[in-house]
Amino acid sequence: MRILLVEDHEESRNNLHRLIERRGHQIVSVGSAEEAKLALDKASFPFLILDWMLPGQSGIDLCRELRTRPKGDEFFILLVTARADTEDLEQALAAGASDYLTKPLDIALLNVRLSVAERQIRELAERNHARAALQESAKTMANILENTTDGFFAVDETWKFTYANAQAEVLLARNRDELIGKVLWEEFPQLRDSPFEENYRRVLTELASIDFQASDPAGKIWFEMRAYPSNGGVSVFFRDVTERKRIEEERLTTSKLESLGTLAGGIAHDLNNILTVISGNIGLAQIEAPTDAGTLLSFLSKAGQAAQHAAHLSSQLLTFSKGGAPLKRVCLISQVLAQAAEFSLYGSNLRADIDISPELWKAEVDPGQIEQVVNALMLNAREAMPHGGTVHLSARNVDLTEASPTLSAGRYIKTTISDRGSGVPDDLATKIFDPYFTTKPMGSGLGLSISYSIVKKHGGLLHLESSSTEGANFAFFLPAVDVEVSQMDSAPATPARRAAEQRVLVMDDEAAIRELTSQLLSTLGYEVTAVPDGLEAVKTYERALRRGENFQAVILDATIRGGMGGLATIERLRSLDPQVTAIICSGYSDQAALSQFFNYGFRGALPKPFTRRELAEALQRAFETNQPA
Repeated sequence: MRILLVEDHEESRNNLHRLIERRGHQIVSVGSAEEAKLALDKASFPFLILDWMLPGQSGIDLCRELRTRPKGDEFFILLVTARADTEDLEQALAAGASDYLTKPLDIALLNVRLSVAERQIRELAERNHARAALQESAKTMANILENTTDGFFAVDETWKFTYANAQAEVLLARNRDELIGKVLWEEFPQLRDSPFEENYRRVLTELASIDFQASDPAGKIWFEMRAYPSNGGVSVFFRDVTERKRIEEERLTTSKLESLGTLAGGIAHDLNNILTVISGNIGLAQIEAPTDAGTLLSFLSKAGQAAQHAAHLSSQLLTFSKGGAPLKRVCLISQVLAQAAEFSLYGSNLRADIDISPELWKAEVDPGQIEQVVNALMLNAREAMPHGGTVHLSARNVDLTEASPTLSAGRYIKTTISDRGSGVPDDLATKIFDPYFTTKPMGSGLGLSISYSIVKKHGGLLHLESSSTEGANFAFFLPAVDVEVSQMDSAPATPARRAAEQRVLVMDDEAAIRELTSQLLSTLGYEVTAVPDGLEAVKTYERALRRGENFQAVILDATIRGGMGGLATIERLRSLDPQVTAIICSGYSDQAALSQFFNYGFRGALPKPFTRRELAEALQRAFETNQPA
């Protein structure tokens, strides 16, 4: 151990030096307080032996001064004095002496004092080491808190701020120097009676940590919080999760639509089978009715119109379905948007202000479904502006160089529809795309939900871009394409192929539909064979080939309960006859079966429900498609 001995009497200093050195300690001896301070500036000494009476500054004054220095409590100071009065010794201890030794020196007593000093110095060294480690740990923790991406603050038991890190300054929009020592509820009165106060007080009451999420009073900014008891108060880590919350809500909306889609698709499939029978039989009744039965024909016509309306509702359900896919073709989207906007506002007190870029890219879309989206958004605008006004529709080319969580990178056509209504309340903005959610007494709650699903199935995105008390802006993105625009079916049709002596094979698992389709085809002049499933269709087709009684067309139902459906059947038929003319028929819109039928070997598609005329046209198009070039 290094010991600094301060004694002005040379002989006493030397004697004491030798006595202490025998115990194996390293001694530095000086004769005055000034020399002692110089020695302390050059090296550290855990043990100091000071004579009370020194020239200049006394030992007791030096002791008192040393105790006021930084780390002054880390010395063990033994004061040597010729004074034996109790008051003098108490004065020495009050000045900061750790122990004292009276003159004349007793060797045995000196050894006892040194043994006590050695033990206490070891303990002091251990305390100092622990304190240094604690200070280093606190410094490390402070460094972590200052550099973390989470905000952090601490309050004491009286709710006064004791600490706030740099990120807390950003998230709270306040300087930490303004907060330290201030009461939380006085600085942020908007937190009164909020989930923040409720949970912070629970932490103090239950002395347990709590994780929770809460928003600012406006509901625009969401925070993820972790509060826990600390030093009698509360410490809080928090982060801004607004963007994550928005993405989660969009995913939840998508999940809701997909769940509803599973149900809607099944319902629509069965409903379309029923409507096919209803519409078809109405058509047959119209054929069989006497030409002079005006009243009866009128009733049948109205029933047919009602069936078509039901079919339209069914198509809306199909928009939700997992398999429901748009029947796309490349078109000039500008024409679709403009026509739909004008048509949607007919008979209203609104006018459309249309601003479409003349260089607008082309898109591959289902025009009917996109018109449905525009109509839903325009209807939304009409209801937001009951006193009239102007609805703005704009369309622009947008090239997204980077993907977002909801939209891939690429070229898009962005269409914006803006009204001048009262806007969408903040608490409803995340619900407007939910199925059946509506604030209107007569609303169905399906318009925006269907539109969301339509745009999503086109590979795009529909969202509420902005909203305020001055109006709402809805925007939807559709992927752009570079291919040529499809023909608009304006070319004159090829003369109808004679149905006489043409044989058609019909496959459907519903007996009523098999019977109806057979009757409709018979009225068109076709000879019909109907079967319930794919295996029977393949056997019947193969037998007809061997006999030379070929079928000129095959109509295959896409979905067969418990049997082989249309997609599997066409593969087997094509292995028998590569030139087979097949039409896929389905009450459940499926991208592989209906929207891209040609890629799977079919020559046409016939969505259910269908009319006699639609059945005839589907056959005619299939025959024309299958003719050699």
